[in-house]
Amino acid sequence: QSAALAQFVAMLLRWNHVFNLTGVRGVDEIVDRHLVESLALRPFLHGATVADVGSGGGLPGVPLAITEPGRHFTLIESRAKRVRFLRQAGIELGLRNTAVAHSRAEHLRVAQPFATVLARAVAPPAELLAICRPLMAPGSILLLLTAPHLQEEFRGLAADFVLRPPPSEVPELKSSIVLLERINV
Repeated sequence: QSAALAQFVAMLLRWNHVFNLTGVRGVDEIVDRHLVESLALRPFLHGATVADVGSGGGLPGVPLAITEPGRHFTLIESRAKRVRFLRQAGIELGLRNTAVAHSRAEHLRVAQPFATVLARAVAPPAELLAICRPLMAPGSILLLLTAPHLQEEFRGLAADFVLRPPPSEVPELKSSIVLLERINV
């Protein structure tokens, strides 16, 4: 897994020059800002199916797919150049547990809801819940990496989403982890 994560970082750096996959440019920044934050979500993953909404450069979906081979990840991305990168990353990294959906998340029709939905800097809180709701069922969780000042904006935002506190063993991150559970109303 360490070798695959290193290969992914190298790929991200190489493709970033042409496809602008992330604003973070250096290897140390990518590891600190993207890899560490992506992997911090591992303890909160729920169930066998995970969707990464607005996957972009594959963050947080690809690092999690590398380290969680028993789960299936759907990387949802609307921009063709990023879809090409995600498909190539899946091939080069041998990720048999990923699929790439070239679509906007709100237009994607799924046969079965996802157990976990991931998102990072996709949309403002209320809009994000509307985008993710069709991908989820009661009992599904929505895991977000967001700016610390936005964390409380999710509390009580929608009757069918309940903010759950993340366990106390979360490492120090630049982003905040927000965990919402979809419930029956």
